[in-house]
Amino acid sequence: MEWKLLRYIMNPSLIAVWLFGLMLVFTPGIVDWSSIWPWTKAAGVLAMTWFHMWLSARRKEFAAGTNTRSGRSYRMMNELPTILMIVIVLSVVLKF
Repeated sequence: MEWKLLRYIMNPSLIAVWLFGLMLVFTPGIVDWSSIWPWTKAAGVLAMTWFHMWLSARRKEFAAGTNTRSGRSYRMMNELPTILMIVIVLSVVLKF
């Protein structure tokens, strides 16, 4: 099931986010690049993409039976998307 989740939901969602995000960024007058918020949002999106790829690699390790990480490390990493989501949303809403 995790393979289906990755292949049919997570990967297409990642592609759609990047596609529509880049279309929005390249629309003239939408993003003020002299502000800080687009850079913090971009850093958050890049970090979330890295996390997606990291989880994909961990899934392959589990499938091969070569996982060496503890459950505690996965519980700690589980908090990362929430933190990144807060950074991304606050960057856009507050536009600091």
